[in-house]
Amino acid sequence: MTNRNGGLWTESKFHSFIKSALRAASSRWPPKYQCLNEAFVDKRVNIKTGREGKHYKCNSCNGVFPTSEVQVDHIIPAVPVSGFTNWDEVINLMFCEKDGFQVLCKPCHSAKTAEERQLRKKK
Repeated sequence: MTNRNGGLWTESKFHSFIKSALRAASSRWPPKYQCLNEAFVDKRVNIKTGREGKHYKCNSCNGVFPTSEVQVDHIIPAVPVSGFTNWDEVINLMFCEKDGFQVLCKPCHSAKTAEERQLRKKK
């Protein structure tokens, strides 16, 4: 076992820390915003809040949703369904170009994530 944080962290804790740091950095990755901008439909009144705001088209169901109800998804998961191989692969998948992303509404994103999780369990 590798000595992480003076022996206070398990390898699993270390991997979680690295994944969290990468996720934080990927939230500022410009191609994600390019993808989001391309999914922009128009400004509309959000039915839930009564305020005008940007709305985006879901790549899966083709519905139009306000910003708070969409997420930018990796088309190919950052950790493949076949499982973790190495950090270089994760980083390359996580920081892909805009054509590696899609905008999904939260229900479609949840369904896709659940399907990927099930596929990982089978492997």
